[in-house]
Amino acid sequence: MESMWEKFLKMYREKNQLSLLTWAYAIISVAVVIMAGLIALINQSVGVAILIIPLIAIAAMCANVIVWSLIRFLLQTYETKEKAKQRAAKRAVKKSKS
Repeated sequence: MESMWEKFLKMYREKNQLSLLTWAYAIISVAVVIMAGLIALINQSVGVAILIIPLIAIAAMCANVIVWSLIRFLLQTYETKEKAKQRAAKRAVKKSKS
């Protein structure tokens, strides 16, 4: 069975940056929530104030996922149009030869 580290390395080698980014935000958020909980045992107001950090991380992750998806969609649309133009050009060349 693969360890988490091996899974992360596999995602890195496959250039799956969005998954790595999502995992990074999740790990940071969970770590900060645990830290805030421990601090809240000592001082409640400071612990609650620290909870702002994972909220910001979650909002940043959502923004990154949305922007990443938009960029990927635009690139795929552009690539599809370019392939269609290339096919049309090839057909035109074949048609002019015959």
